[in-house]
Amino acid sequence: MRHLWIVAAALLATACSPQVYSLYLDVRGPSSSGLTLAGKNISVVYMDGTTQVDSLFDRQVASSLARSLEADYFDGQEVVGVFRTPAADSVSLDLMHSLVMETEGDVVFVLSSNLGLPAPETNQVVAKATSVDSAFVCPVAVPVRTQLYVYDSMGEDKVLPYKGSAVLRPLVYNNGALTEDGLKSLALRSMSGEAEEVGARISTRFLSTWTTESFSFYYFNNTTMDDPWVYALAHALDGEFSKAIDVWAPYTKRGGNQARACACYNIAMAFYLLEDYPLSVRWLDMAEKLEDVSLAQGLRKRLSRHLEK
Repeated sequence: MRHLWIVAAALLATACSPQVYSLYLDVRGPSSSGLTLAGKNISVVYMDGTTQVDSLFDRQVASSLARSLEADYFDGQEVVGVFRTPAADSVSLDLMHSLVMETEGDVVFVLSSNLGLPAPETNQVVAKATSVDSAFVCPVAVPVRTQLYVYDSMGEDKVLPYKGSAVLRPLVYNNGALTEDGLKSLALRSMSGEAEEVGARISTRFLSTWTTESFSFYYFNNTTMDDPWVYALAHALDGEFSKAIDVWAPYTKRGGNQARACACYNIAMAFYLLEDYPLSVRWLDMAEKLEDVSLAQGLRKRLSRHLEK
């Protein structure tokens, strides 16, 4: 275990009982939008556009947004569903309530875009063309207006609207003989890369923020390098909190009240870091029934901030 020697060195440097070992970990916070999405099911819904091109663009943007959210909140697992809904001028609470039921998402994103008229720029010769059909390249300016609605069924009962606009510039490769209308049409059918970028750009407002915080665990001065307690601390340092809990669990049933209380507290902290706050509270209550552990008050305050949301 790569952090075992770090933990052992820290333990050997002290001689009092019990001792506090602190870990410094990056902690997920709310997104810059203020929404907390961690631990929630998420769905992305796109509206039917006024044209087939708009609908295809929105489907691609929605898929890109879903992938960005999956990468941040679900370690890349494909769990964010992408759905379609009929076009509407606005999104009401009733519609959001319905979409929560239909998509089984705790948080629902609804996306609607409108692509403006394309404006071809200068058609340029490609220096090293690979074929006649790609001998020229023409940047085409395509304005886009995007409306996003977000509803968190586990938060305040209201729809949050967001607006955005941009000018996209897909590159249209051609044979040099296309008319302006031909370039415009081809540009609108070549927007997948731009849709990917728009979805990723939209997601930034809803991705996690991170801060570094200190989290403390107990150990005892007679802990040796081959003691399982050391391995539990090393598991925690590696972010393997479930493994740490499994190691500390037997210590809650043997020894004096102080040792058992410290083990219960350590498990409570591990469950807190796993974001299982009810179990963390249960183990913290057990710790305080056994002994007055000094670190309990700090963990209790942290838990209160989460359970009040």
